[in-house]
Amino acid sequence: MKKILSITLAALLVMSLFAGCGGSGSGGGDTQGGGAQGGDAQGDITLTLWSHIEFWNDAQDKIIQEFEAANPGIKVKRESFPYDDFESKTQTSLLSKSGGADIYNLWGGWAVDFASTGAFSPVPDDFVAELKADSYEPVLGAFEYEGNYYGVPLEFNIEYGGMLVSIPKFDELGLSYPKTWDEMIRIARENSESRGVNFELRGFDFPAWDALTYIWLSMILSSGGQYMDGDKFNFSTPIGIETMQKLVDYVKVDHMTNTEGITNAEELEPYHKFFLGESLMVPRGPWVVPEGIDDFGLEYGVDFDYVAMPFYGSQKLFAAETGWGLAVNASSANQEAAWKFVEFWLEKDRLLDYNISCGMVPPVKTISHDPDLLAAMPYLAPLVDILDGGRFIGYFNTDILKEAVGDMYVNIINSDISVADAVKELDDTLNEE
Repeated sequence: MKKILSITLAALLVMSLFAGCGGSGSGGGDTQGGGAQGGDAQGDITLTLWSHIEFWNDAQDKIIQEFEAANPGIKVKRESFPYDDFESKTQTSLLSKSGGADIYNLWGGWAVDFASTGAFSPVPDDFVAELKADSYEPVLGAFEYEGNYYGVPLEFNIEYGGMLVSIPKFDELGLSYPKTWDEMIRIARENSESRGVNFELRGFDFPAWDALTYIWLSMILSSGGQYMDGDKFNFSTPIGIETMQKLVDYVKVDHMTNTEGITNAEELEPYHKFFLGESLMVPRGPWVVPEGIDDFGLEYGVDFDYVAMPFYGSQKLFAAETGWGLAVNASSANQEAAWKFVEFWLEKDRLLDYNISCGMVPPVKTISHDPDLLAAMPYLAPLVDILDGGRFIGYFNTDILKEAVGDMYVNIINSDISVADAVKELDDTLNEE
């Protein structure tokens, strides 16, 4: 999934002078400015939904058509924008608390910045009770503020628990997929091939924007540790230092891979290299599977597989952030109708259909174990049984965390700084942020 970029309040204030409330979009409806609209000349209510241009727009339009058929008198106009435009327009409107859309299909992490500002309409109490009874912990985390909820989840954004494996290479080596962490590391160590800085085969290509951080957090959590002390980061624990030392040694000593997945991510991420035949195992979220099929022309189950990634410790615990969801604009003149549309979208059968259409892991327990899900996306099988072990990553900007961890890791690999000193500096930097 695409991740949010940090935008300063000063920049947003400047942008708000020029952006207005509308903009050119694509998709359902016209592209004149959206916003908190009233009824039209016939007394109909028109709601505006903002999203970014993505393959899932067709699935959104299907829901809109079904809703309008079931609710005469309420129209929904979808306006979609290129991602960067969508991000800036959404955050500008939420900062100004005027204009914008009635409903936002937004990245859950944005709620960390805006749930406390009054920009979002609170989720109705009865809907909250239903969600809390059936949702996994991480999917609601960023939408909660001081006991109230300001958005609802459309997915479980999981970046730990599964990994890509090369079927031809495992067959050629006569190996079975690893069942334990030690087996995984032994296979990677024994079968990595490199000549200097050039790799012919990366055994376990894990250093990447998301993967490195989520692997480290899971190593800590699954070992019974924590990385937060109240509202402060505290990676400088024996478990935190020990696990980071392991991750450093996998590159610096064992030469399983290098740090190009962090330093050269704009060119090729590790999963791209995997689909090009350069890696044996690559940890990544399940959303990369369709990309291997559609963009690289590979056959799932023949050219590659997606299997359970072993846990480092004895507990099957991992961190996850709140992914894509829906929020209603507090300045909308039609909040009741907007929430009616949101609740319609999250009805179980409809949400299941949307998750399948978009290749998303469902955010609620009853849907994640629906047999139709695995029939449509069999590669999710390694994940559905561990979703209860997901822990909300924390109420902070996750981009800052991932960038800081990546920078620290590359610095350790390329210098003589000790892991303990580097981790202490990481804590200090993050807590200052």
